[in-house]
Amino acid sequence: MYLIKNGTVHTGTGKVLEEHDILVEGTKIRKIGKNLCEEDAEVIDATGKQVFPGFIDPHSSIGAMGIPTRYRDNAETTNVINPDLSVKYAIDPDEVNAQEFYKSGITSVGFSPDHSNVIGGQITVCKTAPDHMANRIVKEHAAMKGSVCSTVKDVYGASNQMPKTRMGIFHLLKEAIRKDDLLKKYQMPFVIAAETAGEIQCLMELLKDEDIQLTIVDGFEFGDAIEELKEKKVGIIFGNFSNLSQISKHEIDLSRLKELVENGNRIAFTNTCKGASEGREVFIWSAIEVYRAGIDAEDVVKMMTIQPAEMLGVADRIGSIEVGKDADITIYSDHPVTRTVLYDKWQGGIIVMQTLIKNGILYTMTEDKGIFQGDILVEGTKIKEVAEHISEDCLEDGDKLIEAEGYYVLPGLIDAHSHIGLF
Repeated sequence: MYLIKNGTVHTGTGKVLEEHDILVEGTKIRKIGKNLCEEDAEVIDATGKQVFPGFIDPHSSIGAMGIPTRYRDNAETTNVINPDLSVKYAIDPDEVNAQEFYKSGITSVGFSPDHSNVIGGQITVCKTAPDHMANRIVKEHAAMKGSVCSTVKDVYGASNQMPKTRMGIFHLLKEAIRKDDLLKKYQMPFVIAAETAGEIQCLMELLKDEDIQLTIVDGFEFGDAIEELKEKKVGIIFGNFSNLSQISKHEIDLSRLKELVENGNRIAFTNTCKGASEGREVFIWSAIEVYRAGIDAEDVVKMMTIQPAEMLGVADRIGSIEVGKDADITIYSDHPVTRTVLYDKWQGGIIVMQTLIKNGILYTMTEDKGIFQGDILVEGTKIKEVAEHISEDCLEDGDKLIEAEGYYVLPGLIDAHSHIGLF
């Protein structure tokens, strides 16, 4: 039993509880309130810290690329329609442990078949913290995974098999629904990969008369089908925005997410792109991008917690901080979305003649200065002065002052070997 004391508790439902305590007994949340006392509990002091439900990545291939072979055990490419396959049997616990997703606050994932098949099999929800796999499973048959994206054509077209075209993909999906009674036989949510406007619009047209809880994976060109998505309350699990510059490639306008949020569509993030998983940090990066686009911070927290839980039918156990739910809790020194947002560069395309950054924690990356709290004066595009104190008297009308107290200020990060922009 342990007692988390005096934290700022983000429940995952949109509420923020200041200076609240959480009592955990075993694996469950037993009490939430102020000034809780429990004589036998281990106390965790969360004063000044931010407390969240464990984050949920609802569509991940992590754990399906076994160590050391790296063979993709979630890609059964001998048959394009595979509704009875369970990805549970593809999970390698050693790889899940090695990735340490829980160290980024991701305490549960929806392990998923990849994008190779029109119907690829069933998603299993599991915990990420090390344990026997049988104890990690939250729900084995959580959702049915499908795909109408180009990966299907790439896989089967290379072998001169159907489907080699988009019309072949949608024919097979339509026949599975019509002949095999797929939607009625498998009473579960459907999670279907679709990237482009054409893929999304065709999928919405095919399923327009079906009673189905539908979530689209990747969904980069959602803006071109936003009215259809709003009408059917379709959810979106966004793939990695930064992979191959997806925002630029698909001309994504993330500010349009406000329309979906206001309409009640569920949104979530995944560390995958085109069905292949990437580093655990991608999840947080995507959340930051959405916050930067103008979405309220607590709405973004919902996208990281309760909404993916609802997509996969596991909100009765995980996704929010509520009495009786699993004690999947993550504690941050500050808000992981709002406090890691970089300042926008020069506003409105106008070059500011001078910018004074005040009171930041400066990582100079030099031997003589090291790390210290101080100021930076920028003139045009060059650093003019770095010191413990620079007077604001140096600024004139039109110059800019940035108060950076509590922020870490670093040189721009450098990727020393990139293919970005070559595709």
